Amino acid sequence: MNIKEMEAKMLKLEHELERTKAVTEIMNVMGRYECVHKAVTMYLTPETFALTKDDVSMEVSDWGVFVGPKAVKFQFEKMMQEERCGTMFDHYITTPVIEVAGDGQTARAIFYSPGHETQITEEGGRKAFWTWGSYSADFIKEDDGKWKIWHLKWWRTFRNDYYKSWADDWKNIMTGPAHDNDWPTEPITFFHPYDEYTERWPFPLAPEPYETYEGTMLDWAFGGERYKEIKEAYFKKYKTPTGAFEYAHQRKPGTNLNNPAGASFKVFKDGAASKDSRAKE
Repeated sequence: MNIKEMEAKMLKLEHELERTKAVTEIMNVMGRYECVHKAVTMYLTPETFALTKDDVSMEVSDWGVFVGPKAVKFQFEKMMQEERCGTMFDHYITTPVIEVAGDGQTARAIFYSPGHETQITEEGGRKAFWTWGSYSADFIKEDDGKWKIWHLKWWRTFRNDYYKSWADDWKNIMTGPAHDNDWPTEPITFFHPYDEYTERWPFPLAPEPYETYEGTMLDWAFGGERYKEIKEAYFKKYKTPTGAFEYAHQRKPGTNLNNPAGASFKVFKDGAASKDSRAKE
């Protein structure tokens, strides 16, 4: 082996080492996201996102897609605030599948996420829920070398009363924006929590190895080219990203129920609390 071949091999090894390190760094970023997902520290969540990117985004269930740094900051710093006393939000991440791009600049991942919450009811009481779902995520390595969340989606599996099973309480699903706001969002990409009338579709599917980022997160989360027949089968039967949900709940397309979460603390686009808010700053 000559010097040029040795240098080439060293460069390749260094590149693969960086890709391996990226997996740990990405796990830490996602872990930090969950660690601050509490009423007291929710406003810190945007620190885990790539706010230097105009197309940074976050989607929760059927709230629509919040696109852009200002939208992501509004969502966590204003819209998702809750009363601090009596609430609890604990979500965890498991079963990670992380694929770092061959060029080492982006990554794709899914995580399963069990969790539990205590939320404020419309009457001002406290109610406990089991809240399970999955995340699909794109990560990007920013110019400073740090990995951040680029695009993130929460795919709800079920949300049920603590004292009931998801099989018995599946109609008690949280839908619609958590608070009054007029922030313009992009359309819902998929929403299908558990119900007793429809099949359990396996979205998001695990990412496959790839060389450089192309397309969108939904392209690979719906199965990409390898499993495109699964996506095609869903849309052939249910037509829209919310079709199975609407069929099971006998809803008209585009309609949802008022989300009771955080009913005591409603905010508007400018961040101002409603007059009847009991939240204490």
